[in-house]
Amino acid sequence: MAQVRGFPMSNPSSQEKTAKEAGNNDGGLRSGTRLRLWPAIAIILAYCAVAFGFRTLGSTNIQSFIERVIVPLAAVVLLLVWWLAASRVPLRDKLSGLALLIAALLLVVFTQERNGAMLLAYAIPAMTLGSAALFTITYRLAWKKQRWIAVAFVFLCTGLFMAMRVDTIGGNLAPIVSWRWTATEAERSTAVSHPDVQGIAALPAEAGPGDWPAFRGPDRESRITGVTFSTDWSTPPREVWRRKVGPAWSSFIAVGDYLFTQEQSGGQELVTCYRAATGDPVWINRIDACFEDTMGLGPRATPAFDRGRLYVQGGTGVFQCLEASSGAVIWRREVTKDADTGVPGYGFASSPLVVGDRVYVFTSGGDGKSVVAYDRMTGEMAWIAGHGTDSYASPHLARIGGVPQIIMAGDFGMQAFVPETGEPLWEYPWKVKTNPRCVQPLIVDGERVMLGATGTTGSRLLRVQQQDGKWKVGEEWSSKSFRPYFNDGVMHKGDCYGFDGERFVCVDMKTGKRRWDGKRYSGQMLLLADMDMALILSEAGDVVLVQAIPERFNEVASFKALTGKTWNHPVIAHGKLFVRNSEEAACFEFRRASSSANTFSLEAGDAAHVTNTARIVRGG
Repeated sequence: MAQVRGFPMSNPSSQEKTAKEAGNNDGGLRSGTRLRLWPAIAIILAYCAVAFGFRTLGSTNIQSFIERVIVPLAAVVLLLVWWLAASRVPLRDKLSGLALLIAALLLVVFTQERNGAMLLAYAIPAMTLGSAALFTITYRLAWKKQRWIAVAFVFLCTGLFMAMRVDTIGGNLAPIVSWRWTATEAERSTAVSHPDVQGIAALPAEAGPGDWPAFRGPDRESRITGVTFSTDWSTPPREVWRRKVGPAWSSFIAVGDYLFTQEQSGGQELVTCYRAATGDPVWINRIDACFEDTMGLGPRATPAFDRGRLYVQGGTGVFQCLEASSGAVIWRREVTKDADTGVPGYGFASSPLVVGDRVYVFTSGGDGKSVVAYDRMTGEMAWIAGHGTDSYASPHLARIGGVPQIIMAGDFGMQAFVPETGEPLWEYPWKVKTNPRCVQPLIVDGERVMLGATGTTGSRLLRVQQQDGKWKVGEEWSSKSFRPYFNDGVMHKGDCYGFDGERFVCVDMKTGKRRWDGKRYSGQMLLLADMDMALILSEAGDVVLVQAIPERFNEVASFKALTGKTWNHPVIAHGKLFVRNSEEAACFEFRRASSSANTFSLEAGDAAHVTNTARIVRGG
């Protein structure tokens, strides 16, 4: 009797019975049928189109979350519906396949030391979409062969993902993975050479022209004047030195001939001083402390230099005042004890602000204890005040309505204090809906301040005025098209240049509308005011020059400066560019300009704009 794929040809009732028996005995499809693939193909094509749309047009971490989690999850659910209800696969194989998938995913998660669930963002779509794609490619094969190819593929994926680990996440909240047999960030930090050196740095008494003495510069504006250089990077800027550093999101500050930053080395937090000319260490201050979460290992805050002293906030809340020339401890506080609080989820990321005889830092302490001011000489607590428990921004000095004040942005919204006493001046309650606030308030002028956040929150331009002795805060505009996460922006000639999530954009400050959309750099930036340029240090470690003009987006030049995830702010001081991330640091020297149209003269940073923030309070 003639047979088709092992099923005997007979009368219809006999054929049905035989096919049914064959399906029950060996898992085969019914005679004359094939796996119904068109729904799976449609789902895969729709997934690719939607994911491509989010990847191309999206910019915020919420949109990235939708692209990397929600869209794949929706595709997986639809594929499961297809598999269980419309694939024509025998019931036994349907249930066995589902059980195999669940077992494989559980194995991937529970064989990880930590963050195993994050691998599901890659493992689930890889196994399900990959299997559906394999069924499509092998559609001419018998089901028995297709089935075992899919099983082998799931086993292969399981082994592959079990061999991975999640080290950290990017600014778009996507997991960053590596092979499990490679060194972890903590292990690499102990391998970085930190010799026990205790030299002396010959520092000036005060920060001067060309120095970069605090987070985002002397005024927290990330703005430089008096610096110009060649923008012809067909030959990239000359690399002066490069060295390994311990992990941290702390940026450099530059004073005189020296650099200061924070690092992690095993179980110790380090404050390090380097020679700016060579990258050689001068002195190291060590404390037994370590903070680590999915964002990374090590301290987050950037030191502040003021009149021969260094003020440093560690990741676990240890606040130190050091002799800047030697690293010797002058006084030390524990912010967690002073504010009766714990360590925030991302660690203490607030960089100290020095104004007059006070040094300020965010505490995460909640009502009445969110901002603390210490006497800069003795470390005695001068005052503690404010709302909010969640912020990764830093205290900001501004002159609003002619009145010097300390402004703090956080989960509560924004609030302002008298620098000397901590007395509240005004506040603007605006709680965040998704991710915490990480960016600095943007001081537009003497009355207007922009407050922003990522996700679904967006930005608002506020007008703050004092009338008859009372403060009044009004909203000029609110925008959902500018949603900065941890990437600070700058003001230039009436426009804001910053990041809507990962994407570099220009925002009209009169309306809050975007003038143009640029590329997805993420990372941090400096404004080169005299050049009408933004220098961006991207999350991927590229240094990029973009014109800071409202008419159009124009990337002028770029070069690769660092390898690995880079969230640290770039610094230009005395004609050199200093960059670092969690693994390495480097110094580059810009070329002097020629007379060609696309170049500028180099003044070596000697005329760089520096305003001692203390002078604002003193009226100078």
